[in-house]
Parts: sequence; structure tokens; C-alpha cells
Amino acid sequence: MLTQHLPTRGLELLALSLLLAATARTAPAALTLVDEGRSSYRIVVAADAIASEAYAAEELQRYLEKVTGVKLPIVKDSEPPATHDILLGDNAHLRKLEAAPDWKKLGTDGFVLETRGPRLVIAGGKPRGTLYGVYTLLEERLGVRWFTPELEHVPRTNRVVLAEVAETRIPALEYREVFWTEMMRNADFAARHRLNGHHYALEQRHGGRRVFYFPFVHSFDSLVPPDLFKEHPEYFPFINGQRVGGYVQRCLSNPDVIKLAIARVRQWIREHPEASIISVSQNDVGKWCQCEKCKALDDAEGSPCASLLRFVNTIAEAIEADHPNVRIDTLAYQYTRKPPKTLRPRNNVIIRLCSIECCFAHPLATCESEANRRFRDDIIAWQPVAPLLYVWDYTPNFAHYQQPFPNFNALQANVQFFVAHGVKGLFEQGNYSPGGFGEMGPLRAYLLAKLLWNPDTNLRQHQDEFLSAYYGKAADSIRAYLELLHRQVRDGKTHAHIFDPPTAGYLKPEFLSEADTLLAQAEKAADDDAVRFRVQVARLPVWYVQLATKRVEGDARAGLLKRFLEIARKTGISHISEGQTLDQWAKKMGAE
Repeated sequence: MLTQHLPTRGLELLALSLLLAATARTAPAALTLVDEGRSSYRIVVAADAIASEAYAAEELQRYLEKVTGVKLPIVKDSEPPATHDILLGDNAHLRKLEAAPDWKKLGTDGFVLETRGPRLVIAGGKPRGTLYGVYTLLEERLGVRWFTPELEHVPRTNRVVLAEVAETRIPALEYREVFWTEMMRNADFAARHRLNGHHYALEQRHGGRRVFYFPFVHSFDSLVPPDLFKEHPEYFPFINGQRVGGYVQRCLSNPDVIKLAIARVRQWIREHPEASIISVSQNDVGKWCQCEKCKALDDAEGSPCASLLRFVNTIAEAIEADHPNVRIDTLAYQYTRKPPKTLRPRNNVIIRLCSIECCFAHPLATCESEANRRFRDDIIAWQPVAPLLYVWDYTPNFAHYQQPFPNFNALQANVQFFVAHGVKGLFEQGNYSPGGFGEMGPLRAYLLAKLLWNPDTNLRQHQDEFLSAYYGKAADSIRAYLELLHRQVRDGKTHAHIFDPPTAGYLKPEFLSEADTLLAQAEKAADDDAVRFRVQVARLPVWYVQLATKRVEGDARAGLLKRFLEIARKTGISHISEGQTLDQWAKKMGAE
């Protein structure tokens, strides 16, 4: 882990706030955790603490030592209480104090952070709350930052004073998943950002994760295998006067299909007891059934979602009594996005609304595009009728991972929009390819993680801090590039979608020329080779568009393609799009 101490613009305010806290020697009820390299405090956990609470103590001890050079002891609550204790989790010493936390209210991820006389209490719901409380203390009170798995910022001081605090934090979202490779490649990193999604290798010490099965979505082929078509065509959709096999939906009114699906779901639950969410979700295609029974219901309810929801509800009801803690997850996606008129999801059914058609250059709540207006109508319709409403959101250009995508200015507004409309879980799909590193991937992943934990966070501050830490002296030129990119869609009429081609309206020649100049300046300003390489990776999107649109020709094009591929391969980029590898694209572009 590379620890940096950076007197850069984004971190100067943070350093000042820490200095003020450290000099508040007479602040009422303040706790002096460390003074002149010494501390009388210890960290107390229960003798039977769960793995994540024990790990929370280790993380607090580790980072307090990094900040101050002082290693606080960790003790069990079987030892007598002391005046200067940091009480972690539900332990015997905490129970002796007045006003114990409302554990039920805290849920699985919430926590209290309180000063009680000379003691500090960090206690959260199980399994993750206490650990999240520690990370919040380290970030918000001590100024620790985890920018990437390899780059953290740890301020150094020999005095730590905590002002009086009495906070209860319960995240707005129960399920938080940033599906970018940057967040998935290190479980500690994901946990420190308080992400709890399915695709992280989170262990018990991290508090576990939200486990789905069938992993992860589009489960109809596993529920009712396609090879059954030969003997049972009636299991498959009736389209244009005939039953259709292949990669299609299923006939969801067929009683045998329902029986097969219930049996398979029960099997999955037996074989995967760790799973708390079971996917019963449509395949990634249209081709839904329009037989007499399915169509009659869909027509009466005004949406093809009706036959799907009745099917899902039947399965959810069948497993509810035996598995009260298991939820059934299904998609409101493309042809099923509009809710039925009267059918309602059961309380153990998650409706996962998908925003795939939307413009992402502008906030969903205010964008004037027809696609966003329709999405607003759908989420407003689902909000009062879906007790468990999740959203599957999209954050890169999937057809061109390396293409500039001007969506940063909409990220916070969109997360806030989702939460304001009753969304309880957010899946932010990004570049999840093995090589990762889509356009501005590390920055996007970092900012999305901040938003999923706290939709109202100061995102501009987080962006400035990240750019300063990651790009050093080149940060101002990177900021200028991002501002230039988003200026291209500021008129509100130039939209950005997740399959835009390199000829999109916001990628005009004038933009590419000015962007390349700014990024060349950034490369010259880089502090060292490591930062210079990060800037070169940031230049790939502009070069990609220049190459894809043949805006450079002859020897210049050959040279640019060679440089692009050298940097991309050194970075470890594996895919140029969701369906095309870097090597396939290089061959298509004529690379030798």
C-alpha cells in the first residue's frame, strides 16, 4: 500500500480541519485520544465478538498507529472497565452505560458514534455496523482516504482530539454495489467504502455480503433449461403463431413451468444456504410469451410485466414460509419496466428497475429527453407499490469502454433521485471486465462508492481530493479536461447514452483537439513516472475516438495505435467493449 502525504489543493482543507481539531485543547467534552505520542486509551470488544467486530478493532488500531505512531491495545470486555475506553460493538461495558443503542433500528449496517464522558462508543448493527462506524471515524474525523487499492492518504499528527459527538448513521440504501473492476479487485478496499454487494470477495471479517443465486441475473435458462424445448415446446413462448425455442423467455402461465421453477429455486436455496436473494429474472432479450393466457393477463394489466410478476409472486409465496429471510429478485427491464395496473409484488419480492434506455449526461429528474421522461413515469409508478425497490443503473459506455462519457455531473443527482423515490438498493454497473480500467474508471468507482453510502455527500470535495492524490501536479489539467468534456452536453439538448458511437455529438473534432492539448499538458506536469503513466491512461479515451473515427491517418495513425496498445496492455486492459477484447479490436484496427 502506497501511503501519501499530499499538500495538494483537494486535501488542504482536510488538513486544516484536522489541525483545528488537534488544537481544540479546551473544547467541552472533547476526547484527547493521543497527545505527544502517548495515549491512555484502549480498544474494548466483546469476548465473543463476531469476526467483523474483531476486525473493526484491528482496523482502528492499525490506522490510529499510522496516523499517530501510537498502537492502542485491544482488550476483551472480560477485563474490568476503565475510564479511557473505546467501546466497539455490543459488549458488556457498553451495556453498563445508559441509553444503549437501538440495535433493531440500526439494522445490519447502521451504527452510533458517540462520546460518553471520557469514553468513545462505536457500536453498530450486526454484521457490518460496527466496522462501518470505524471507517466513518477514520475518514471523517481523522482524514484517512482510500483512493485506490494501492493509494491511500493518511495524515500524520502526534495529537488527536475528538470533539463531542452523538451521531446515529443508518444508510439510505440497504444494498450498495459498484460493479467496476476497480472496486472488485480488493475486498478490503470495497469494505472500507462500505459496499456490501454480491461481486466482492467479502469475508466474515468484512461483515459478509448480499449473496445472490442464480448468479447474478437473467435466470430463466437455469430455471427451465432450453433443451426442454424438444419435448415440451409448451414451456416456451408463443410468438407469431408458434412456440419458439433458443434464447427466449418462458410461457409463464404454464403450470408445469411454475412447478419446475419452484423446484429449482428450492434446490438453489438448499445448495446455497448463504444466499439471501434468489434471482428469478427474465433473459436478456425480448421474445416474451403471447399465448392466450399470458396475453390476456398482460393486456388486462397494461404491461407484459403482469405475467412475469404473477409468476414471481407464485414462487415467492411457495418458499416464504420455509425461508422467511430469502427474497426473490426480478427485473423491471425493457419490456417489463412498466408496472401492472393492479398486480403487486409480495413483500419478499425485489423489483429491480433498470435505466438502460436513459440519457446519462443530465440528471434523470430533469433531463428533457423522452427516454428519461418515460423512466421517471415508471419509477414514480413503482414507488408506492413495490416494498422492495432496487435499481440497476449504468455508468460507462458499454459499446466503447475507452470512449469519453460525460456523466459525472449527473451521478449525484441520479442517486438522490433514486433514494427520493423509495429505492433501497443500487447496483451501479460499470466496466467489470477482467482488465477493468474503463474511461476514468478509478475516479468513477470512488465517487459512486461515496454516493451509495451517503447520497448527500460533498461530491465535489471527494472529486478534488481524488484528482489531487491520483494525479498530483497534473490534477489541474485533468480537472480542466473533465470540465471541457461536460461542457459539450451542458446545453441540455446533447444527450449521452450507454451505446453511443465515437461519432456522438459531444465528441466533435474541436473537443478532441482541445482535450488532447490539456491531457498533453497534464502529462508534462506529472510528478513522476507513476503519475505520468496514470495521465497516459487518461489520454486513451481521446486517442480511441481519434483512431475509431480515422481522424488521424498514415504514419501518424500507425504510431498512435501502437502507443495506445502499449499503454492499454501495460495497464492490463482486457476489453475495449462489453463484447470485444482489446486484441480483437487491435486486429480490426490493423495493428501488426
